[in-house]
Amino acid sequence: MNTESSSSRRLVELTSFVAAAPARPGGDGPERRFTRLLADDGASVRTGATSTVSRVENAAGEAFALKVLRPAREGASPALMAAREDAFYEEYRNQLVVSGLHGFPEVFGFGRAGGRPAILMEWVECASLHQVERDAGVPWDGGRVARLGAAVAAILDSTSALDRGFVHRDLSPRNIVLRTSSTSVTDQLETGEFDVCLVDMGSSVALSDADGSFTMLADVWRNGTPDYAPPEMLTRDVTGIDKLRHSPAVDVYALCSVLYELYAGFAPFRVSEHPEASPYRLKMDTSPAPLRARSSRDEGLCAIVMAGLARDPEGRPTVASLRAALEAWVSGDAGAEALLAPFGGTPPEGAENGASGEKDGASGDAPGKRRAVSRRALLAGAGAVAAVGVVAAATGGFGLVGSGSRRFPDLTWDDLAEVSAEIADAGGEEAAIEVARRHGICDEDGLIDRSLVKPLVVAGAELAAQVAGIAHDVRADGSPIGLTFLLTSVMPEQRAMADEAYQGGWETSGMRSWMAGDLLDQLPEELARNLVAAAKLTNNVGPAQDAGDVTVTEDLLWLPSYCELVGARDRTSFSENYQYLADVLNAEGSQYKLFRDQGLLARGDYEPLVREREGVADYWWLRSASPDVSLSEGMAYFNRTAPNGDPFHYATACTDASGVLFGFCV
Repeated sequence: MNTESSSSRRLVELTSFVAAAPARPGGDGPERRFTRLLADDGASVRTGATSTVSRVENAAGEAFALKVLRPAREGASPALMAAREDAFYEEYRNQLVVSGLHGFPEVFGFGRAGGRPAILMEWVECASLHQVERDAGVPWDGGRVARLGAAVAAILDSTSALDRGFVHRDLSPRNIVLRTSSTSVTDQLETGEFDVCLVDMGSSVALSDADGSFTMLADVWRNGTPDYAPPEMLTRDVTGIDKLRHSPAVDVYALCSVLYELYAGFAPFRVSEHPEASPYRLKMDTSPAPLRARSSRDEGLCAIVMAGLARDPEGRPTVASLRAALEAWVSGDAGAEALLAPFGGTPPEGAENGASGEKDGASGDAPGKRRAVSRRALLAGAGAVAAVGVVAAATGGFGLVGSGSRRFPDLTWDDLAEVSAEIADAGGEEAAIEVARRHGICDEDGLIDRSLVKPLVVAGAELAAQVAGIAHDVRADGSPIGLTFLLTSVMPEQRAMADEAYQGGWETSGMRSWMAGDLLDQLPEELARNLVAAAKLTNNVGPAQDAGDVTVTEDLLWLPSYCELVGARDRTSFSENYQYLADVLNAEGSQYKLFRDQGLLARGDYEPLVREREGVADYWWLRSASPDVSLSEGMAYFNRTAPNGDPFHYATACTDASGVLFGFCV
């Protein structure tokens, strides 16, 4: 690149420059305005997979974005280098198509910088949706999600008026940005008036009868971001795939995936958590977990978002229909969902099972998941073919308790064991929740009633337990267990292990031995005789770096794991050298409905996990060993939930003492 030092800047000269539009009358010509630019190599440089974007200024102080194709890898063939340049120029041509529309950066021209192709365009002062989402740390409310979705859909819908249609094909939180030159992100979030801009057109296509030939001629296969892209953008080996990839239905799917993540706190399929799985097969062979409304008002919004995630492109709403439905929902129109009727307006086929096959719809297994988690799939899958409710059928569908009129406050542990068996035999999550609802365990919205507790006395201490899971845990043979309970307060401190050289995990810990012996002996007899051993997944090594170190134990009493409390942790939330932590922690089960109902996330507000001992918030053990700290310290460290509810940052040595909050199944 032709450069000259100028204090902290360098001079960039664009050659072979062709302006995107004629020069303004009376203004500077393209050569003067666009070809000699000062670049700042500081924080304003953005490096992508194939290009680098820098902020540059001309002599008049106008700011632009200069996107330069990065060099091909060493030893690349001339044919590959030519194909990359062709693809980059095609990106420029597609940007020109939408350059004059609101919601897209303006494009000024194409040239070469240092001999490499370069696109000169508008510099957008902005914050990406990814940044905004990360900084918030909690899911968005329904109103913000719908307004953001309507704003993006309006931009996409505006391209239908072009002589040549347009499909972005890589919508993601990184490529949807909020302009901040006029209104701050905070103000946009408060008002719901979003100044959206769609950037990075590397996968975009301007539609015409001949456009399908570019991929075949240049052999440049453009993919979307796997977490958000529809199946047709993740494969090249399907007959007629090129036509499917040129449909606006691609953007509908991606946008609805983004809206799903904003509302739920995680992407529909959590592709990044299944690094060994084919994203295409994951999205074709499974369905996303249903987007669960946090209020009755949000049910319509969730239905709209799920409609856009149909596996078949023809089953998705059009961009215009999606926009109309979101705008109608924002305005309070009760008929918003009806606008999607021609496209089904319902979750994708099989969505009731969740993407993972887990009964609670949380993150679980997928093709290629490591062996320990595949073991979880085996257990859950076996449960799906377990007893089919013969007793329930014989008693009018309400199990041995009878008509269902006996509700939770009146039930003994013997009664609850019968209700649990009925739930286990219900045959699916929705049926299980309906049984729980009829017994007063869940409210009308299907959420666990957190006010319901069952008193119990252990070693003279007055404690209580509440329902945490419904058809969540399984026996060792894979058959489902109907009800899971957790204590509501913390028992006195215990050591996890007395041996300072201990490097194992939950399976061989002193804590587990104590719970299976002395603690079990101190339980009320009626509860003890109704306990059911659950198959629990745990890192039983301690200093683990692979999800394959997670194995199964059978326990009547146990400590909860990290992900059973807060769900799966995104790998990208850890630095590159520590992403294995997410693999190990996420393999230890899936989030309990009690906490999922409260919208609890792996990086969010932990208030739902605050537990007290004798009226004071206290620490309490998890069975999750801390892989990295155990490795660095040479002995086992176990995670604890802190007095502020944080279950990750307060791991301590197994020889220390912390409170106990145990779980069990009946």
